Amino acid sequence: MHKHLSSSRRAGRVAASAAITLLVAAGATLATVSPAAAVGTSACTNYRYDWNAKINTASVNFRSGPGTAYSSKGLLAKGTKHLMRCFSSSKPAGWSWSYIKVTSGPHAGVWGWVRADFSTPV
Repeated sequence: MHKHLSSSRRAGRVAASAAITLLVAAGATLATVSPAAAVGTSACTNYRYDWNAKINTASVNFRSGPGTAYSSKGLLAKGTKHLMRCFSSSKPAGWSWSYIKVTSGPHAGVWGWVRADFSTPV
């Protein structure tokens, strides 16, 4: 009985090691394909220079690039103040995205992207 437990433990360790190896390999592959890399003004299709604006709806995703495929940097609350720098149109969804610098709240000083219709110039 002791030998049986020992070989079961060994088989479990081998299986766990193989699973971890596969996960690491899959994670490395996903990391290299991910579109989550931050995008700045290079994605702008329509330039406007800095003007004051605020978020006009609750809990807007503040993203690293102009589209929902980009990672979220967090949420911006209604009334969060920011400077709008430029716009980018996203295809095929057709939404316009604003490149902004947050000037109030916990993300103050950080550049990122929000859907343009969630922001209003003030």
